[in-house]
Amino acid sequence: MLLFEVIRQALRTLQAHKMHALLTLFGFVWGTAAVIFLMGWGDGLTAMLERGFAKTGRNMGILFANRIGEDFTPAADRRYLWFSTEDVEVTRRRAKLAEVVAGESQRFGIGAYRQTALSVDIRGMEPETLEIRGAPLAAGRGITRTDLEHRRRVAVVGERLRRKLLGARGGLGSWVRINGVPFEVVGVLEHVGIQLSRDGLEIDDQVWVPLSTFQVTWPEWWTDEPVVRKILYRVPDRHLFEATRDELRALLADRLGVPRSDAEAVSGWSPLEMLNGIPLDEVRGLMLIIAVTTLVIGGVGILNMMLDAVHERRQEIGVRLALGARRRDVLLQFFLETFAITSLGGTVGVLLGVSSCWLLASFEVPDVVPIPILSGSIIGIAIGVMTVVGLVSGLLPAWRATQVDPAETLRME
Repeated sequence: MLLFEVIRQALRTLQAHKMHALLTLFGFVWGTAAVIFLMGWGDGLTAMLERGFAKTGRNMGILFANRIGEDFTPAADRRYLWFSTEDVEVTRRRAKLAEVVAGESQRFGIGAYRQTALSVDIRGMEPETLEIRGAPLAAGRGITRTDLEHRRRVAVVGERLRRKLLGARGGLGSWVRINGVPFEVVGVLEHVGIQLSRDGLEIDDQVWVPLSTFQVTWPEWWTDEPVVRKILYRVPDRHLFEATRDELRALLADRLGVPRSDAEAVSGWSPLEMLNGIPLDEVRGLMLIIAVTTLVIGGVGILNMMLDAVHERRQEIGVRLALGARRRDVLLQFFLETFAITSLGGTVGVLLGVSSCWLLASFEVPDVVPIPILSGSIIGIAIGVMTVVGLVSGLLPAWRATQVDPAETLRME
């Protein structure tokens, strides 16, 4: 049977059932587009969450020194613990799983420039800390090792803090007062945006100074030793987070002279813990189930339409069989007709789904709004599901056509 004849007969079937065909094709088109759009949206949601959590620091973890746990010493002897600069250096040398290890201290204070004063999140940083945080520079430079060695009073400011505090007249080379101490602005960070998880104010509102300068300028009252408030680290892969955290906790527990099993003495926090707790794979699976269900409903509509067509064309089928047509020829004809209709709806659906993803990706939307991500695998899955539904929808009408009795159809008026 010529392909042209199959297509012509499929178009006749659609014309004979105009309203039914319109609704049926709409369901199949919408189902195919839904497979592409919902799966793309699931990938976009995953990318948005990973990007939002990574803004605090890509694959970053933080460890804090607290106090000895109550299970390991009497309440009266539960001394407070803290990290030193030497603890950071030793951990950096001995760590095997962590890619980068760095120290950081934090406090809140007042940043002032001319007649403007704002509450700011002050961070004492190392060059490695900047690498872990991963916020790119828009202008100037970051904190260098030389800044730490000479305890320079230099600062790197977040993008929103620069706008609010320095305004249009301030920038690189400006001197700001942080808790009354003058610092020269040597770098401005690019806009980071909304962080889905953070350990203080957003990076856009922070000011970064050398860690050594921070320790000298704002020393802790309980010790003369330079204190590091927290130790940051980056893991090579987020699935290695727990192993890396446990390794660093063990190293620091030995340094502090506390049992490794004391989870309260050295505690941790990481955006990865929250990200790993989100069932991203389950969400993507749910999106696929919803989309495939929509497509199957459209396939059922095509199935019903073709069954009606077989019923109405019984005389035609009977005459063909009476004149010597083989039943497999009838089977192939109706199967190909059904598949031609599903291919038409599926092609339009693929074009609609791809166009929708491209259109939404062209809009400027907030950071927390997921944008569908189109990929070849998604289109391949949509075409595969569409093909399976088309095959299944074509089998029953084609089989029903082969069961027509030529003798009965020839007696029909």
